[in-house]
Amino acid sequence: MKTLRFLGMTLLMVMLAVNFTACSDDDEESISNPNDIIGKWELTWTKGWELNDDGHKEYWDEADSGLYFVFKDDGTGYHYEDYGSNAYFNWKLEGNQLSVTYTQFEGADIYKVEELNSSTLKITSTDDDEVDTSTYKKIAG
Repeated sequence: MKTLRFLGMTLLMVMLAVNFTACSDDDEESISNPNDIIGKWELTWTKGWELNDDGHKEYWDEADSGLYFVFKDDGTGYHYEDYGSNAYFNWKLEGNQLSVTYTQFEGADIYKVEELNSSTLKITSTDDDEVDTSTYKKIAG
């Protein structure tokens, strides 16, 4: 009986050890170098959903373009669309949270940085009625 109990406890310990080591941390850093954000970024892809007037989710997952972000090393920047004017902001990157506070009007956007490296910036914005993950490629350092 002692052998059976010992075997059961050993099996339980092995299973727990495998579970703890097999699961990755959901809050893993996806940013190798925070300074990689400095530069000019062009939108290439967008994916997400929004609630329509009927309260149903409308999903999209598609190539997109015409929107640009410029992040300067002094914590300022701007974004613009093709044939549009610049919207200036101050930015701060803390962990995987990117805060963009506009200087021309009241308002701020908070993004979760899903990926940041020397060529790719992937950010997610979340509101009550919309979630949007946008992928940008760096076009100027």
